[in-house]
Amino acid sequence: MEAWVLFRLAIACGLIAATVAVQASFMSAGLGVFRRLEEDRRDFLLRYPTVTTVIWVVYLIVPIALDVVLWATFYYLSQALPDFEDALYFSTVTFTTVGYGDIVLGRDWRQVATFEAVNGWIIFGWATALMMAVIQRLHFRGND
Repeated sequence: MEAWVLFRLAIACGLIAATVAVQASFMSAGLGVFRRLEEDRRDFLLRYPTVTTVIWVVYLIVPIALDVVLWATFYYLSQALPDFEDALYFSTVTFTTVGYGDIVLGRDWRQVATFEAVNGWIIFGWATALMMAVIQRLHFRGND
């Protein structure tokens, strides 16, 4: 029994590692584009900071959606939930830490869901920090 618990927790840690890799990849690519824009198209950023902010926020939602789908796929493939629609709904509610409770995992898998909630909390904090970094850079430049 304890081996099963450790196995499930190891899977949860693997999923967290995968979501961090997804976020880091998107962050790196997005910041690379932003740096190139600062070097080559600074005039665009100065003229359209709001447009750039909206694009950046939408861009950062994409990896979060991928993270949610990754967790949902795990729940579905492990048969923790009966169909992919329920798995996606449960994953979205858990990742965002809303936790409605209308769909719950069985006893064998419920500890894994707590890891998803922690994962979502970390990822949303990270995305928020990135959003604020770009907003500060765009709107509070000073005289650089």
